Amino acid sequence: MRSEVKVDVRTTYTMGIFNRNNKEKAGIRLKIVRHAQIHGIKPAERHFGCSKNTVRKWLRNFEEHGTRGLEDKSRAPISCPHKTPKAIEEQVIAKRKEAPCHGPKSLKHYNPSLKLSEGAIYRILKENDLLRKHRKKYQRKNDLREVKAQYMSFSHNQEDVKHLYDIPYYWAQMTALGLPKYEYTIRDVKSGFTAVAFANEYNEQYSEILTELFLKHLRSFGIDLKGVIIQTDNGSEFGAKKRDIMTPGFVNTIVMKYGAEHRYIPPGCCNANADVESFHSTIEKEFFDLESFGSREHFFHKATVYQSFYNFVRPNFSKKGKTPLQIFIEDYPAISTEIMNFPVYDLDTVFRQKMELVEGHYVHKLPELNTGTEL
Repeated sequence: MRSEVKVDVRTTYTMGIFNRNNKEKAGIRLKIVRHAQIHGIKPAERHFGCSKNTVRKWLRNFEEHGTRGLEDKSRAPISCPHKTPKAIEEQVIAKRKEAPCHGPKSLKHYNPSLKLSEGAIYRILKENDLLRKHRKKYQRKNDLREVKAQYMSFSHNQEDVKHLYDIPYYWAQMTALGLPKYEYTIRDVKSGFTAVAFANEYNEQYSEILTELFLKHLRSFGIDLKGVIIQTDNGSEFGAKKRDIMTPGFVNTIVMKYGAEHRYIPPGCCNANADVESFHSTIEKEFFDLESFGSREHFFHKATVYQSFYNFVRPNFSKKGKTPLQIFIEDYPAISTEIMNFPVYDLDTVFRQKMELVEGHYVHKLPELNTGTEL
């Protein structure tokens, strides 16, 4: 069994946090905040090798502003009195359009009349969208696939909720038969394994229920939950409004109860959960736009069949044509493939069952009040 190489987070500050980009810094600071919330400020100071004031600063910023408070603020001046005159900027733009292959250094070399620094020329080109284009999207996606291929199955998971009432073909059946309005989804980034559940409600409690069932399932097959990450967006259904990890709820269940790790995607990076969003697009085309249902029970039967087809049979051509099952077997040949048989849950039913059980005892429903009159 292979294992991932882990970096000791205690050395992140001493290795030079200032050489990292803004998103990496925010991720490190979130680890500091979580450690301080659980163990206290002084232990966080010793663990990460930074000052108490640093820990207090990011803890305060996170409690006040959430994950946005962990990012560096811009230090750019409000005004720039010595900015390059408009006429000279137009001259730089004209020279660039005459020779699109020339960058700042070449423009300055071949045009001695431009009395500007290379930095000033670069700024002008950037502001006018005249810089060379970055690598194409498909090239960057291929690079990202290579990174994800190094993960172990079930180590990096993305979770999201799909609204179903905006699918025209499904909507008519949903309203007539009382079918679910929301799909709760967890997808493994490496193998593509996907677990779905459905409900008529949209809240943090349902997200917590599915995630707890998923983590229990992995643990029952011997997966070490310390190496499992659940990544979500910053929605309220994933407890983003709760700043303290000790507050019961979605994040507390993942981190404190099961010892796994939870991550929010960086603010403004909607495509950071692209894997689970891609599945939402696929299931809409292959399931909701095609299937007809006779009842709610019939819906869950067909959803179970589709999930099994997706995890066991359907090839994923962005993963070299392999199925999730094949990728999982490559990573964990000694673990039973029964781990891929995750039920499709009706979260409304599971939630009602949880509410009936209080401290291990079933709560009996109150008898109906007989008033002798009909309403």
